[in-house]
Amino acid sequence: MFALVLGLVVGSSAAPAPSSMSSDLGRGFAAYRSGAYHDAARLLRGALDKGHNQDWAAFLLGESEFYQGDYRAARGAFERAAHAHGGRPAEMAPFRLADCLWMEGDHAGAAKAYARLSKKVTPALGDAALGRFRIAEEGAARDPAGARRQFLAIARDFPAHPLADEALRRAAAQAPSGAPAPTTSTVPNPATPSPTPATPPPPPTELSAADRLGRAEALTKDRHWDEALAELGKLPATLPPEQAAERDYQIGMTKFHMRRDYAKAGEMLLAAVPHLPGDKAASAAFHGARALSRADRDDEAIVGYRKVIAQFPRSRFAAEAQYLSGWLDYNRGRFRESLPALQATLDHFGNSAFADDAAWCLAFAHYLLGDAAEAEAGLERYARLPATGITSDERTDRVAYWRARMRDKLGKAGKTGQTGSTDEALDGYQKLVRRAPLSFYGLLAGARLKEAGHPEPIALPAKKTTAVAPAQPERDPAVARAEELIRAGMDAEAGDEIERAEKEILKRAGGDKAATWLLGLYRRASDFHRAYHFAETHGAAALAADPHADSGVRAFWEAAFPRAYAPLVDAYGPPAGNPDLYLYAIMRKESGFDPHDVSYADARGLLQMIPPTSARIAATTGEPFFPDQLYDPTVNIRLGALYIGSLFKKFGGEVALAAGAYNAGPRAMGRWCQQHAGHPTDEFVELIAFAQTREYAKRVTSLYAKYRFLYGPTPFEIPLSLDTKVAAGGPDY
Repeated sequence: MFALVLGLVVGSSAAPAPSSMSSDLGRGFAAYRSGAYHDAARLLRGALDKGHNQDWAAFLLGESEFYQGDYRAARGAFERAAHAHGGRPAEMAPFRLADCLWMEGDHAGAAKAYARLSKKVTPALGDAALGRFRIAEEGAARDPAGARRQFLAIARDFPAHPLADEALRRAAAQAPSGAPAPTTSTVPNPATPSPTPATPPPPPTELSAADRLGRAEALTKDRHWDEALAELGKLPATLPPEQAAERDYQIGMTKFHMRRDYAKAGEMLLAAVPHLPGDKAASAAFHGARALSRADRDDEAIVGYRKVIAQFPRSRFAAEAQYLSGWLDYNRGRFRESLPALQATLDHFGNSAFADDAAWCLAFAHYLLGDAAEAEAGLERYARLPATGITSDERTDRVAYWRARMRDKLGKAGKTGQTGSTDEALDGYQKLVRRAPLSFYGLLAGARLKEAGHPEPIALPAKKTTAVAPAQPERDPAVARAEELIRAGMDAEAGDEIERAEKEILKRAGGDKAATWLLGLYRRASDFHRAYHFAETHGAAALAADPHADSGVRAFWEAAFPRAYAPLVDAYGPPAGNPDLYLYAIMRKESGFDPHDVSYADARGLLQMIPPTSARIAATTGEPFFPDQLYDPTVNIRLGALYIGSLFKKFGGEVALAAGAYNAGPRAMGRWCQQHAGHPTDEFVELIAFAQTREYAKRVTSLYAKYRFLYGPTPFEIPLSLDTKVAAGGPDY
């Protein structure tokens, strides 16, 4: 069990290059990674008294000896790691010491160690379920009833763990002699009184219905949706009304999260509402309506949202229900019909997180209806509200662009209630381009100016940076550790060491003036993720300046917009139909270059690929596929490049459409292309139904423009009209 956890730390580095293997630590690490534990142990013993990372040498030696079965020797190595430098090995070693005691047969000592560590267990350091399982195992002989309770608790609390089913079997095995061990849950009939037993009944040997409901809820929370449905399927057909409603609620919510069978999910959720308590009833009513809307039953969904508002006016779902009851009409192009419900959102829920979306939809609906005065008044009202879902800069740019666009389109067309002139519109576009030329709206404003015969070049201010490097950085203990790990091919471990001591390293190196040097240290460790965050938080001024005018400024730009994993991107991106630099923009938006990132929807790795989609793509190549492979940059980029490239082809090479299709799926984007064909680019993107997808398309477009500006060969120019004809073939999932 622990090896799976350890793989996220020690196994996360790329295979070391031959030049990295000159040290015993480097060669030992390479042997460990390849499974040559005997050779690894021999080499790592030679590294114990050398260099700056004796804790890592000791820990890896312990791992190698453990997997050879020499648990006593492994325990000695882990003891040394635990008392060495206070880094990651010292944190992980105590759990491995407990594992060694167990494997040596000292179960009582191991159980005591696991119990002491139980409050410290995190996924990066140890396996809580394994520790609890062994504690129960150790106490089974002297306290079988307590062991049964512990095994059942493990099965309940860790339903997705590999030991969960074994824990259930152990619970059954601990049943009193002659007592049957049921294979399915039973729920007593509350109408039938039970006789008072002379002695207390033995602990249960099977999960109760409540336990199974709890397991299913935990499985859904951890995105093990199929397993959650299977767990719910083990419940008896006849349950008390409250538990039956809870079961139906969980089935409906699980299907909703799986994006599967929305119609059935909606019907089950709505039917469960009368039998659920408080907030859960409101949740069922709200998500039932949402499920119906996703099943294209919008009229029924609007009725459902109105019921949420009427029945649960103080619930956390009421404001969103009010907004969505208007948004569904807005999304169908019924702009005038949408106005009352959107206005009611502002009137009754003006302080909610949905007020700004309602205000925007009101303003844009009036714009599309040609109501100039109402559109501009609505835009100004929107500008005064707090931004939600977007940054304040994105809000400012959006207002500035559409203020100019409304004056341009509605004023120039001579509509009733003119709000301005073409000259005022051009002035607004020009100011936006000068302030934020590479933002989504700055790109649109630049295209509008070029169309009008007044092109405005991208001109970022020049800024000179003062950069220093430590005279002797190797004397900094944290830097020396990191550099040694880099030479050993342990890049992930080096990045972790740098991040842990980042503030102290920077302070000792000369403060902010040493920031570009620190970025170089992260780059040598291939820690693109942390370098990107460091540049974003420490380099705001540099990222607003011209990267072509100063090497220090460019260092911040290259950290914020890196060509991460370039050999893989170069190998897989262009052959799959991806334009140069496009995959980097997607990668930055999706994971911030963190290969171990995982989303609430179980999207994984650098490009946040979803396992079912990845499996289908892998099947087309004839390659075997396992979901955890998505944490491997090679597999993630190879499959992601194939999928994203096919979307780029399917949607006519349009950057915004391909990005939106990647976020929402090609079916949704195909529907929007059909629904909004003929709208110019700016209107089309604003009409993308899903707020997350709408902002995603804008941000990826802006990121791609910044990559093109930094690396060339030419700046990206956003088109003012889109080719919304969807090509046949390609992915449709």
